[in-house]
Formats: sequence, structure tokens, C-alpha cells
Amino acid sequence: MATQLPLGLDAQPPPSLDGFIGAENLLLRALIAQQMTGQGEAQLLVHGADALGKTHLAEAACFYAATQGRRAGFVSLRHSAPPDLAFDALDALVLDDIHRLAGQPEGEFWLFDVINQVRERGLGLLMTSALVPAEIEFNLPDLASRLVWGPVLRIAAPNEAEKLELLRRKAAERGLSLPFDAALYLLNHGARDVGSLMDAINRLDVASFAAQRKLSLPFVRGVLFPAPD
Repeated sequence: MATQLPLGLDAQPPPSLDGFIGAENLLLRALIAQQMTGQGEAQLLVHGADALGKTHLAEAACFYAATQGRRAGFVSLRHSAPPDLAFDALDALVLDDIHRLAGQPEGEFWLFDVINQVRERGLGLLMTSALVPAEIEFNLPDLASRLVWGPVLRIAAPNEAEKLELLRRKAAERGLSLPFDAALYLLNHGARDVGSLMDAINRLDVASFAAQRKLSLPFVRGVLFPAPD
């Protein structure tokens, strides 16, 4: 029998602010939603350790802006050089991983100029960073001070109950029912950061579709934690 293969990534639900969990992150989500509607704070900076979902949050902000009829540009600074920006086509700008520009003279000047232009044009600006502004080792004078022109917010890690809720919710968004015992096993035997948990759900989605099997504890164990040969 031929093996069925799942659709591409486009079949996955887009990132959403509602999908960013954690009771301690409610204010952060509310401020971002306000900003993307053209209200609230003109500039926000959110920071947190790797794998806490900063990129998910940045992308979700752009999707939310689109649902409000607004145009938000997304720029990832993880691997590529800073691009030229068409500010006139934007209502808001989202910059992901700004800390990666530290020590790059052209990158630091680009960020300095972008913050100034966004402020002059009255656009919303959301930035993410792995570090608080005071810990980013920028060499350009006055750049660090511009990062605190608006609120600086920390992304809080979800607790265990919130991670279980996240696993089951993300499975449900893909049309899967993840039993509680399987979700608990996944959480207790694999990497526990949010990024790894989302990767696990993606792998289960692919495997479930290919095998035409429902999720169960034995199936989850076999896919994610196969016994050595």
C-alpha cells in the first residue's frame, strides 16, 4: 500500500496571539494586540530566552494586524542582512532578534535609523530580543537608549499545566486528539521547551497522516521515542 504524505507547511494553522500561552503573558499579549490595531504603545520590546516563542509571537502579531485590516512588516534578523524597507506601505513593523545586530556597524546603524524613521512616521514598532536592552553590547552611541522608548516586557516561561494545555490545543488545531496520558508522556520524556514541544506536535501530525492512525500513547512513544534496534 502506498504511504500517504501530508500537505506542506501551508496546511498548518498560522501563529496566533491566543496560542501564546501563560497567565504571566496576558499583559504582553494585550499590549501587542493593542499596538497592532493602531492603539496603545507606539514601541514595544519583548525579551526572553531562546525557545520561549519570540518568533511565534512576532509572526502572530503580524497575522493579527492583518485581521484588523492593517499592514505589518516582519523582518527576521537571525540569518540575513537587514533589508531596505518601504515604510509608506506599512502601518507597523516587527523586528525579530535585534540582539543579533550587536557588533555589526552597518546593522546597528540600520536599527538606529529604522527606530527613528518609525517614530517620525507614527508607525507601530515591535522588537524581540534574547537579551534585555542593557545586556545587548551595541557600540553605536544612543542606540541602547532608543530601545527603551517604549515598554520592555519579559516573556514568561509556561508552567507544566500550561504546557500540557498547549500540546493538546496545538494538536486539536491540526484535527488531532492528543490523549492526556500521551501528552504527559511527551512532556516527561522529551525536551520541555516550547519550541521542541511544537516540533513534536508537527512530527506527530506528519506521522499520524502518513500512517492514518489516531494519536495514542503507544503511537506517540513509537514516533517520538522509538526503541533502539
